[in-house]
Amino acid sequence: MKRITYLFSALILITGLASCKKWLDVSPGTQVQQEEFYSTEAGFNQALLGSYVKMERGLYADNLTMTTLSAMGQNYQTSLTGNPFLEHAKYNYNAPAVKDTIKVIWSKMYTAIAGVNNILEHVETSKPVLFKNHYNIVKGEALGLRAFLHFDLLRMFGPMPATGGNTAAIPYIKTFGKTITPLSTTNAIINACLADLDEAESLLAVNKEVIYANDDRFISYTRNHFNYWAVKALKARIYLYKGDKIKAAQYANEVISSEKFPFVNRSTFNQSANQDHTFSTEHVFALQVPLLKDMVDRRFRLEGVPSYQTSTLYLSTATINSLYETQQGGTTDYRYLYNIRTYTNVSYTTKYWQDGLTNLEIAKQIPLIRLSEMYYIAAEASPDLGQALQLINKIRTQRGLENLNITLDENRRMAEIEKEYIKEFYGEGQLFFFYKRLERPIIPRSTVGMTNLTYTFPLPDDEIEFGNR
Repeated sequence: MKRITYLFSALILITGLASCKKWLDVSPGTQVQQEEFYSTEAGFNQALLGSYVKMERGLYADNLTMTTLSAMGQNYQTSLTGNPFLEHAKYNYNAPAVKDTIKVIWSKMYTAIAGVNNILEHVETSKPVLFKNHYNIVKGEALGLRAFLHFDLLRMFGPMPATGGNTAAIPYIKTFGKTITPLSTTNAIINACLADLDEAESLLAVNKEVIYANDDRFISYTRNHFNYWAVKALKARIYLYKGDKIKAAQYANEVISSEKFPFVNRSTFNQSANQDHTFSTEHVFALQVPLLKDMVDRRFRLEGVPSYQTSTLYLSTATINSLYETQQGGTTDYRYLYNIRTYTNVSYTTKYWQDGLTNLEIAKQIPLIRLSEMYYIAAEASPDLGQALQLINKIRTQRGLENLNITLDENRRMAEIEKEYIKEFYGEGQLFFFYKRLERPIIPRSTVGMTNLTYTFPLPDDEIEFGNR
């Protein structure tokens, strides 16, 4: 879905924290405006686009991918005084900077959820204005996004289901209004996510194709929609989090066997322009962010800077070389060879650089669900260690590495999957969740002992006060 001018933001009059303040000024005048807006198919298309836009700044264009969560996954060296993520990387939830970040994440996530709930409340009454399969697509995408956003909130603000399944975590909000929604338990949130995804899967089954350009702009650029395969991929992610490896493997293998997401071709890196550093053909779901270049250049460039900028995100070159196993043949790894840049004695990712990108299928993309994750889920969930090794080796060979010629035991399986998560999702925010799911007592490159408390974001102060939490 590419950018078009839209009016949706003028209709979402949300103030304060999303789950405990008034959602919308529902005066008669505003209500009339909404009814007019949702009286056409174009209105629904623009409203859905607005929901994706709300997922960008403060969320998946920074905090939930390349900045806060990556710092908490110890992707960067943050120890210098003045580094904006110094306290985040120490899990110091009482620090003002961390409190502010948590407040932003909570508020913006529930603002985005409010947007999809508003769509869902209007889609039934306005069904006659949606032609072809657009009713299924609008409703299916909205339900899928609602599950996606709530699940990431749970991964941040809720305990793991194995140890805190019956603990109140976050509200699962299904309505658009001023009513305060009570907190639900971790298990209840997971079940609500899966229920929304079941319905989304049924609705989105009308369009299983992965499309770039199309005469119908609304179904173009499938990867930038929460599409049918994104539903299955998110189910795989949730079931693994829940501890149901059988269903996790089932859904991961369905995405893999669909063959809708071809591996990146190495030849892209030999081109003078449009080098595909995020491996866009493998994106199951991604955001297109128009201002990505400005945001990335502030965080991931060091050349020409007389001293290291405190806002630049990097690791020591020695640490990067260790993570990518350069002494064990890792110098041929595409993820290292083409996406890591060294400046003096530090290294940083160029994954998100926008230099020379004019192809809309590649430019301005932030991956949120990748094909490779499905391989890792299937490898972790497989009862057959031999099959698990084959799945790990498939990704290795597609990244320019040799096969592992080893016999796996359970510890080695998880060690190899961990190495892959570090290399594959560097700067994407997934590593913190990986360590949380495995309840690691210490995250590598950190000295902080991790517990349920340090793995769980506290609710924002205003949410506690005004939401009576």
